[in-house]
Amino acid sequence: MTKPVKYILLLLSFLPCLGYTQLVDKTPAPVPVAPDVYHFDPWEDPSIDGINRQAAHATAYSYSSIEDALKDNRELSGRMISLNGYWDFHYSPMPADTPKEFYRSRVKGWDKIIVPSSMEMQGYGKPIYKSAVYPFRPVNPPHMPTTDNSVGNYQRTFTIPQNWKDMNITLHFGGVSSGFKVWLNGKFLGYGEDSFLPSEFNITPYLQAGENVLSVQVIRWTDGYFLEDQDQWRLSGIHREVMLLAEPKLRIADFFYQTKLDKDYKDALFELRPRIENLTGEEIHGYKLEAQLFDKHNQPVLAKPMEKSVEDILNEIYPRLGNVKFGLMETEIKNPDKWSTEEPNLYTLTLALKDTTGHILEVKSCKVGFRSIEFSKTDSKLLINGKVTYLYGVNMPDHDPIKGKALSREDILRDIQTVKRFNFNCIRASHYPKDPYFYDLCDQYGIMVIDEANLETHGLGSKLSNDPTWAGAYMDRMTRMVMRDKNHPSIIIWSLGNEAGRGPNHAAMAGWTHDFDITRPVHYEPAQGTPQAEGYVEPDDPRYPKTNDHSHRIQNPIDQPYVDIISRMYPGLFTADLLANQQNGDHRPIFFVEYSHAMGNSNGNLKEFWDIWRNTPRIIGGAIWEFKDQGLLKKDANGTPFYAFGGDYGEKYYDDFTIKGLVAPDGRPKPAMYECKHVFQPAECKLVDTAKRIINIKNWNSVTSLSNYTATLQVREDGNIIMKKILPSISLSAMKGTTFSLAPYLPAMKPGHEYLADIHFTLPEDEPWAPKGYEIAEDQFALTGLPVISKNVKNYPALSLQENADAYVMSGKNFKITINKTNGALNSYISNNQEQVYMPLLPHFTRPLTDNDRRGWKSNKKLKPWYVDSVKLKNVSAQKLNNGLIKITSNYTLINDSAAVQVNYLINGDGAVKVNYALRTKSGLPNIPEVGMQCGIKRAYDNISWYGRGLYENYIDRRTGFEAGIYSQSINEFNEPYVVPQETGNRTDVRWMYLSDKNANGLLVVADSLLSMNAWPYTEKNIEAAKHTNKLKDAGFITLNIDLLQMGVGGNDSWSDVGAPLDKYQIPAKAYNYSFYLLPCSANAEKAVKLSQEIKFNAAN
Repeated sequence: MTKPVKYILLLLSFLPCLGYTQLVDKTPAPVPVAPDVYHFDPWEDPSIDGINRQAAHATAYSYSSIEDALKDNRELSGRMISLNGYWDFHYSPMPADTPKEFYRSRVKGWDKIIVPSSMEMQGYGKPIYKSAVYPFRPVNPPHMPTTDNSVGNYQRTFTIPQNWKDMNITLHFGGVSSGFKVWLNGKFLGYGEDSFLPSEFNITPYLQAGENVLSVQVIRWTDGYFLEDQDQWRLSGIHREVMLLAEPKLRIADFFYQTKLDKDYKDALFELRPRIENLTGEEIHGYKLEAQLFDKHNQPVLAKPMEKSVEDILNEIYPRLGNVKFGLMETEIKNPDKWSTEEPNLYTLTLALKDTTGHILEVKSCKVGFRSIEFSKTDSKLLINGKVTYLYGVNMPDHDPIKGKALSREDILRDIQTVKRFNFNCIRASHYPKDPYFYDLCDQYGIMVIDEANLETHGLGSKLSNDPTWAGAYMDRMTRMVMRDKNHPSIIIWSLGNEAGRGPNHAAMAGWTHDFDITRPVHYEPAQGTPQAEGYVEPDDPRYPKTNDHSHRIQNPIDQPYVDIISRMYPGLFTADLLANQQNGDHRPIFFVEYSHAMGNSNGNLKEFWDIWRNTPRIIGGAIWEFKDQGLLKKDANGTPFYAFGGDYGEKYYDDFTIKGLVAPDGRPKPAMYECKHVFQPAECKLVDTAKRIINIKNWNSVTSLSNYTATLQVREDGNIIMKKILPSISLSAMKGTTFSLAPYLPAMKPGHEYLADIHFTLPEDEPWAPKGYEIAEDQFALTGLPVISKNVKNYPALSLQENADAYVMSGKNFKITINKTNGALNSYISNNQEQVYMPLLPHFTRPLTDNDRRGWKSNKKLKPWYVDSVKLKNVSAQKLNNGLIKITSNYTLINDSAAVQVNYLINGDGAVKVNYALRTKSGLPNIPEVGMQCGIKRAYDNISWYGRGLYENYIDRRTGFEAGIYSQSINEFNEPYVVPQETGNRTDVRWMYLSDKNANGLLVVADSLLSMNAWPYTEKNIEAAKHTNKLKDAGFITLNIDLLQMGVGGNDSWSDVGAPLDKYQIPAKAYNYSFYLLPCSANAEKAVKLSQEIKFNAAN
């Protein structure tokens, strides 16, 4: 242990131990527990994190040959037995109810439970969701509740194979929440805490011939749980894999490698520090350890393996001054292929333990990546192997809607592939270490990882970090994670945990980590404020940063010296400048560890963030919160499935702040993911000269040239792809830019049509994470403007106008249109004896509140006049025009005559209706949520085709990843089924939309400009009121919104004004005009394009 760490731990003992303080939510302090006769309860002793547990070590499996170790298939090693499967199980609601001494014999008549699993997801106890502040009361560390604290009692048997005789046998638990005791054959084996790190026990002396009885008792809340107050479902049980591992009694217990690149990032020094454990009970002589590196083809890299005597390793002398040299074994590697996020080159390291005859006792292996991590001396940008590398990150807790925390390897693979396919290159393991397989995949796929200790005391703040009795528990959670994960090249940053305040215990964690691993930086967002620095603002000072105002939280006056990165959460666009240009002498890099809160319909202005961050010194990236909606699949009393969130299980203490993901609970990417993919894409193309058809291309990669992708040019005429051509290879180096002329590749363009060009970059070959042809970047350019359609004078068929007391009725061949005099609206359109309109077409100014609207900036309060008032008809009149047209004019007023809308209906004898909309406002009104019109149309029109941005929903501040084109979807596909119903399904830049039935009969809407449109099978009122999808009721018609504009979705956070859409994506209260056409018809997409050009007319005809 280094001197700084020693001094830190010594100082802890002199700090006053804080008394029983209130929680951060101002819950009063509990009554202290009275002194009692000592009794041994490890789950209420913070000095005990484990009993009889083996030391943490790098993940590696024992093999009998180098060939098997290179394959690294543990199931075929002959030295691993999975204990996953069905176990006998007894559930106890509280500790006092547990079956006494059940471990002494084979149980009978118990239930069966699958392992791994979260026991609440198997029907035992309630899932509880808390974003913070513990799910039980009183909160009185280290004492746990005695009545509301369930216990799972597990038992199963196993038999050891004959060929494991004389071997050392380890029982491995991958993760158990939150603490557990283990017995084998009636004898106490050990105890473990930390829900997300392995606990291993040497069971060799406990084994018996034949059947062995394994008993486990899992307690839901332990003292360790005071360190696990994370934003997640609070679930318990054996939720990661259980296995038996066999090794020789002289074994490779652990090893740690480091790669040091030279100043040119070319050659490398490979250093290896193995740990050998002798469990034979005898002295060892003549044994040796050999280490070899193999390339991706499994060919040896070293001409001769590195070799070290086992005796030398076991008898290493540690100096009195300084420390030992790291590399017990080392060698120089000439120009190895480097590991980076774009080119994750891996080697395989094998360590072979041999006896005196050269016979292999065991071989262990791991992947090796040659890479360096540092920060630029000029602008503090992140450098991987000397190359600027941005962190396009996402926070990823473990979650499955059916299994809870018990993820299979298939689940992990699916999620990692999704992350890679959508151009993320970084995952923050929030807020705890992952299953080892996760890191293997990140190594392979080139995903950088921020590995985070399972430590959050959100509800208690920094209380326990200032308490020396908890120092060991803090250190264990950090050291055991680092010891397990140290050999993964994908891990580039260590994290001390999340939202646990700061104190000496955190300083001790950082001190140990820096000294143990000199290759990686340490991050911890709450390491803020340095009291000894001049200018420090005390917590009781009014100037002290507000708890929920993350966006203005600059350094106070400087962050703690034990972190290498300035980490902040939930910035506004202005935050990067505040931090990067704070005049405090600090030049450490800045990372936004959580940003762009993905709650519901969110993640607006992502592009604006990155335009700023890439051009601001010190900013190295950010991680969106979070990857997956944490919904749990549930059924209501009628058997209708829905995703449940906090409070849906009758919990006493809960939060409903559960649904905040970029992907749905089942892992399906939501529309915001496509915006992320586009903003993070490695190739960015912009049209810089329309006349000359010249684009600017920027390669945002750190290493890879754009020549490594296939570039394809597409040209669309009126939305239809008319040309697709593979472009010559674009040889553009990483982080470079160039210009490129499209002119030689473009077809002739005809007047009266709109032309768009797309460039797509795709994979030329299969990759482990995606097939050949998978698109990794695209951009679209407008080669022309919208076509100007000639509106020739035309005489239309005869059209009659009839006025009665209630309405104006226009009749033509096979159609009848009614404008209601009470509301001035198009109230009925009967075409071929079929009603088209089921709710009147009226001016409309609101949308169903999004989570950000409701919880965050509270648009319904800030923009209140538009939400609480409705339009009032002032007058309506009819007029016959030339050429057989009829004009109906409806004038509306609202907000006490502060706003007025005029709607003109122009009807021709072909049955087409042109709607002209004009809004006028007086000064002083707030911004408008939406400018447009809403109606209800025939329910059967649930197939939607449109020419506009797609395929998925998009909004004015979240649409760069959505090309304009002609798309078709059913209405269920058209709308994003947000777990909490809210605004959904919008499409921007709509030229036309055709809603039709299964026989292609429908209603065509054609824009005179570009519209914002969506359609739902529900009413807006129903969407607004429903809290779950099972409460959405089919309205019997389709609600159709035909808008000029809808405000953006925002989402920088979901609890403050920072979550509002940017000003440029809001709608000022001023004059607006737009027009559109309605026509019932029978058409396909091709005919819709033609009709969209033919339908247009105006009163001037």
